[in-house]
Amino acid sequence: MPDLLEGFEEGDALLSVSLFEIEDEATGAPVGWRVDLLYREPPEAAALAERLRPFCEAVGARLEELEIAAVPAEDWVAATQLRLPPILAGRFVVHGSHARNQLPPGRVPIEIDAGLAFGSGEHATTRSCLLAIDRLARQRRFRRVLDLGCGSGVLAIAAARCWPAARIVAVDNDRVAVRVAAENVRLNLPSSHVRVELADGYRHPAVVRAGPFDLILANILADPLIALAGDLARYLAPGGRAVLSGLLDRQAPAVLTAHRHHGLRLATRLDDGPWTALVLRHRV
Repeated sequence: MPDLLEGFEEGDALLSVSLFEIEDEATGAPVGWRVDLLYREPPEAAALAERLRPFCEAVGARLEELEIAAVPAEDWVAATQLRLPPILAGRFVVHGSHARNQLPPGRVPIEIDAGLAFGSGEHATTRSCLLAIDRLARQRRFRRVLDLGCGSGVLAIAAARCWPAARIVAVDNDRVAVRVAAENVRLNLPSSHVRVELADGYRHPAVVRAGPFDLILANILADPLIALAGDLARYLAPGGRAVLSGLLDRQAPAVLTAHRHHGLRLATRLDDGPWTALVLRHRV
């Protein structure tokens, strides 16, 4: 179903496409999908339905309801920033620029304004990764760190706060995310060993040159985590650790199985509601 709208390209009229899985409230089982399309101008309902129907039929789905509503004009980035309180996760407090004077003492501050790149701290997957980094920092030092799919750069920044001497590479395949992450690194770490690169996967030259890594952070999605399990094992140094998230608890067994096939073992697991983060260790 996630490839439902493959080929449904964004254009001047269609600004964005989003898919949301609908779950049964009692069992949590998936029962359908919601598709949100954002247009610059109101689309014609009948024509839109005709365009959507073949995509649904191609995956055995049925278009049940089509609703068109105006989105109020609002600076959503500014509005979201003002609504977000500082987020606590272990030693870290992730906050927007509006909350600089609201920070609790004794925490490591990371300033990330809500924006176009994922990772402002409020999502359970980001919190779980930050907690995992906090726990790992109590156990050992890491010298080479990779943040794969870095989004806003929050995890790379957290790693640099814990291990200032570490060489850290943060990569994403989205140009906006790379720009945002680089800006956040400059804001939070005026002098650091964090490099932000546009890269898709482990085999980009910037990743190959910097590896192998003794810590890999990958807060992405279950399917790409499974697909990249072999590459993670190749680029994770013996005895290294990997923090994997962006997955639901029911997806964790498949992700873990894929990595076990390549010699990785579960060190610990962090659950936050329906979301899960896995900390894996490479064979020594």
